Amino acid sequence: MNKLFLIGNGFDLAHGLKTRYTDFIIWYLNKTLIQIMTTPEYNDELIRIQRRGVTGPINNITTIQGFKNEIIRNALILEYKHPFIKKLIDSAHGYNWVDIESEYYTQLTDLYIRLENKNITKHPIIDKELKSLNLVLEHIKKELIEYLSEIEKNPKQKNEEIHQYFNKEIIQLMEENKHTGMYKGKILLLNFNYTSTIETYFNTQFPGVQHEVNYIHGKLMNVEKNPIIFGYGDEIDSYYEKIERLNQNEFLKHIKSFGYLKVGNYRNLSSFINRTGLNPEYEVFIMGHSCGLSDRILLNSIFENPNCKSIKIFYYQKDDKSNDFFEKTQEISRHFSSKGKEKMRIVIVPEEQCQPLTKHK
Repeated sequence: MNKLFLIGNGFDLAHGLKTRYTDFIIWYLNKTLIQIMTTPEYNDELIRIQRRGVTGPINNITTIQGFKNEIIRNALILEYKHPFIKKLIDSAHGYNWVDIESEYYTQLTDLYIRLENKNITKHPIIDKELKSLNLVLEHIKKELIEYLSEIEKNPKQKNEEIHQYFNKEIIQLMEENKHTGMYKGKILLLNFNYTSTIETYFNTQFPGVQHEVNYIHGKLMNVEKNPIIFGYGDEIDSYYEKIERLNQNEFLKHIKSFGYLKVGNYRNLSSFINRTGLNPEYEVFIMGHSCGLSDRILLNSIFENPNCKSIKIFYYQKDDKSNDFFEKTQEISRHFSSKGKEKMRIVIVPEEQCQPLTKHK
């Protein structure tokens, strides 16, 4: 049977990479403070920081509160360009990447609701706020690419536990292929990360097994041919159709579906999950993906597909006694329609047959 691995940010974290949203925002804020030491002003699409006079040495910060303390201690003037970025900075410690994309969509729907309440489709003030919101998200993406590109340059080591998981599935597929003759089972690694950590395990060919890494959201170091997609992807949401009917392209600027159309990654995924003929079924393995709503339209197409026969969760082990298996099943359930709930209960592999992605934090 074909095998589909969903590779998310937890996969990079399991390899010791500092790819949490908090890691990124602390890096960005340190960058602003470093610049303000030598110039009278730092100014971009997110924030503006100004010096009132001579500024002493500024400490390297490790927390959001540390950043605020440095602003106060050095009598700096801080201005947030949009309420969106203020919330993202203030809430950084509790946010994951999926929360950033979800918060963006919340801001987007709030703008739509204001138009709806006025019974209009356009307003100059709301148009200005919409463009400002989109500029904030665009600049976050730009800074993120810079941050992750630095991380991507560092050598990566295999995690032995994860290595064994892959080996087990590869060996099983090789054994199946020996008995199928003409048919060759395939592995698709659907990489939601922009980093290439997964290639540490799949940088060679395996006899009798086809495998492919699909950078569904784009790839660092190759953004011209595989551009970064960062936005929201829940077209099932009740507000999305209303927003689309506004006939304002600025509202749709960071909807993931339009990013998918730039390259063939989504079509390649569709070809894999919708294949017909001999043995088209596939198993899904979730490795470090949050299964949040920002990828809802894509995950729904994978999970509810008739060819999907099982969903195995490699959960996060919080401590010796608790993990996030239960929470993960709740997230997965949101990607099934009301008619698909029966299938969900059948295809999700029970916790007793699942394992943590890694046993250690």
